[in-house]
Amino acid sequence: MHKLSATTRTALISAFFLLTAGAGLTGSQAQAQPVAATTAVDPALTIPAGATMQVALIRPVWAGTASPGASIYAQTTFPVTVGGKIAVPPGTFVEGRLEKLTRPARRSNRGELQILFTHIIFANGYVAALPGADIGAPAPTAVGAQNNPAETLIAVAIQVSQRNDLLLDNGAQIEITLASPLTLDLQAVAAAIPQSRAPVPGQFKSASLCRPIPGSPGTPGTPDTVIPGSTGTPDTVIPGGPGMPDTVIPGTPGTPSTTIPGSPGTPGSSEIPCPIPPIVISSTPVHNQSP
Repeated sequence: MHKLSATTRTALISAFFLLTAGAGLTGSQAQAQPVAATTAVDPALTIPAGATMQVALIRPVWAGTASPGASIYAQTTFPVTVGGKIAVPPGTFVEGRLEKLTRPARRSNRGELQILFTHIIFANGYVAALPGADIGAPAPTAVGAQNNPAETLIAVAIQVSQRNDLLLDNGAQIEITLASPLTLDLQAVAAAIPQSRAPVPGQFKSASLCRPIPGSPGTPGTPDTVIPGSTGTPDTVIPGGPGMPDTVIPGTPGTPSTTIPGSPGTPGSSEIPCPIPPIVISSTPVHNQSP
């Protein structure tokens, strides 16, 4: 048997420890890899109850045809954020329906619309049902939420007259307060953000068909008509014969002038303007519980 020199033994021992250390490092990495693979980002994003969304109407509510059950369409004007993340980008559509309507009375210019908001429709087609909405299927709710979440029902108080042809015009600003938590798909929301387009100033044009009624200048009237009278005729005297008196034939008396009154003029009328457009006074949550 050949004896190894001291230098050779030292080199072999060093190589052994290097291989052992490398194998231990590889094993640690192999154990750490499954841990990293099992760490995933939560795909859900929950908007808490009480959060608000600022929306503007994109379709008007007509005074003549509005009734419970009518569809309401709006668009968000400001982003909704949760934990520094955008949950609802501006320009997202919101759908609802009219539940109750109180029209202005003859001596009052106040009315109210109760609107149940049911869906949020993102720019990429992702649709989220608001909790408590009557859609024929359970709406997604956050973990630990009630089985029957509260509806997002908003009472919109308006200032409007009976002469208005609209109850809510395009661009009417409404604040929606979520009555229950709303859970969204984070990836779907992130995909919708680049496609969303926030409303721009001047985008919403009034839908009112009202036009001012022009005034009239009036009429000057007609002057009186005067028919002149006659001056009459003097007496006629026929001299009598000898011993006979004169014969006097009386003349005819004159007639006075006749005046036919003219017609009076009519006063002019001023222009009748359109009524003031309807104004949203407040948006208040209605605390009802879904059955």
